Amino acid sequence: MPAVTSDTGLGTTYERVAVARLLEKLADRYDVGSVLEGPTDGITGIRGLNSVPLAQAGAAVELLLGDADEVELARHAWDTLGLGERLTVRQCADYRLGVPPRSYDLVWNFNSLPQVPEPSRLVSEMCEASRDLVLVFTSNTWNYGFPVHRLHHRAAGEDWSHGNIAMMNTRKIEGALDAGGFRIIERLLVDVPWWPDIDSPIEEVAATFLPFLKGLKSASKRLERYTWTVDTLPYFDRDRRAALEAELGRHFLIENARFFPLKIFFAHHRGVLARRKEDS
Repeated sequence: MPAVTSDTGLGTTYERVAVARLLEKLADRYDVGSVLEGPTDGITGIRGLNSVPLAQAGAAVELLLGDADEVELARHAWDTLGLGERLTVRQCADYRLGVPPRSYDLVWNFNSLPQVPEPSRLVSEMCEASRDLVLVFTSNTWNYGFPVHRLHHRAAGEDWSHGNIAMMNTRKIEGALDAGGFRIIERLLVDVPWWPDIDSPIEEVAATFLPFLKGLKSASKRLERYTWTVDTLPYFDRDRRAALEAELGRHFLIENARFFPLKIFFAHHRGVLARRKEDS
């Protein structure tokens, strides 16, 4: 399958900026000199960009992707950003990490667990590969749009394409990390705009439940203002991202809040950061 060659839409743009901001904060708080990310990439759009902020903070990154075209495009993206020397990227078609034990300061992935055939095995491999930190993000089933999203798939007769819902349970993930010799040190929320976590255009979702709106659906022509190729990425340049964040301003209102009980119902993703126990 050919690699996706651009990020398209407000949702992806917002998610990229939100994840980049969070990783920059984590890089300030923890000593992360080496990173392993994979074996899949859970952000829609160009694969292999998630760990760029960690590399910009000085880390060496090894990246695992599932497709040869994705590997080639990721190399081009990192070279374009001037970070190619900090990247090792390889194809990982079997979802196995295949690395020596305790080889990285941080082992992490973004929304990979629901997509892999053996998520428990992957968590175990992540724990084995890390000498210090493991970070896991998954979809947030507490998001107010999640049940609507599921109903939309059923009403539209579409197969569920977002992976194993059982692995969107952070308590289950925490249990697996604990069994792997890690203790939870932070619980995280990221990608927290005011809109629900629904990947289809809102007109399409509404028309699924209210057929009389089908005319609105067909008439709707949403202008995709936010489209970026590997040569035009704005998220990782300080000045361009500052301008982008200023433009997105109001969308970050809930993301910037500190009241967890409010954010949990808007967050598109939850994360857990764990550290190796001293006796492990």
